[in-house]
Amino acid sequence: MLTPDFIRSAAGSVGFDACGVAALDELPEDLLRSFCEWLRRGYHAGMRYMERHLQKRADPRLLLKSGARTAAVTLLSYKPQRRQPLHLPQVSCYAYGLDYHSVVKQKLRSLLAALQAEYPALQGRAFVDTAPLQERYLAAKAGLGWLGKNGMLISRELGSYTFIGVLLLSDEVKSDAQEQKSKCGACSRCLSACPTGAILDNGVINSRLCLSYGTIEKYSNPLPDNDAGAARHAGAAKDEKPSAAGYIFGCDICQEACPWNRRAKVAAHGEMQMLPPLLTLTAADWLAMQADDFEKIFERSPIRRATLQGMKENVRNFEF
Repeated sequence: MLTPDFIRSAAGSVGFDACGVAALDELPEDLLRSFCEWLRRGYHAGMRYMERHLQKRADPRLLLKSGARTAAVTLLSYKPQRRQPLHLPQVSCYAYGLDYHSVVKQKLRSLLAALQAEYPALQGRAFVDTAPLQERYLAAKAGLGWLGKNGMLISRELGSYTFIGVLLLSDEVKSDAQEQKSKCGACSRCLSACPTGAILDNGVINSRLCLSYGTIEKYSNPLPDNDAGAARHAGAAKDEKPSAAGYIFGCDICQEACPWNRRAKVAAHGEMQMLPPLLTLTAADWLAMQADDFEKIFERSPIRRATLQGMKENVRNFEF
């Protein structure tokens, strides 16, 4: 019989920093209701894909043709060994190295292969941030941490600098996970640190105000024209320039403020190590960059998601 210990051992052998197991069922009604209210308020901004496949989001068992019964949830740390010099335009440290979607998915496939080597009839499917899954909820259910006030999963050992990968499995595995109570206490440093007020309460994020959305997602998921007024009403005016942040791709400000990240382990994964150009690229360098150079430097980087034109616009929107 497949056990949590065997899954955790296999996950460690393919390079994950933590792994837990959660039995699958329909989402709790209050969680689904909160998500639908988040959508109703337009807090997902231009990410209209969040509105699709609500039935599967409500019942993740439907994401596997044969019916998923268990989620093996993995964490991969990306806390960097070094940071960009502060005088340079800043990139979120999750994008220092290779695109985490491909890195984590490959490890999940290796994990599935390791499990199937012992249990050939086992079926599974890997997901990394691209499916109608409440990954952070599943990670917390699997005992890997708790949901912080900024909506991030926080692990006692790894902090919140982690990528979550989910492997849905056809076999039932008796979970030994123990739910972790929030260790945030009265701390609200993440809320106070957010320069745009995007963090509301109880882990609710208004993406219209979030720097990560404004510097990444808006280029691939723009707000429709008829939402422009709503965006201004929410405070995300087009000409808003929170220059004090210094970020041109993503944002780590709320995570930097979290005390749990100060004590978290530093990642030792080669795939997550910083691309050398990020140590030297100035605002002028970004603005002068040609398409061929952009494609060459960031060929396997998540930064490509924002496009070169988008990155230049982000640089122009900030003062350095």
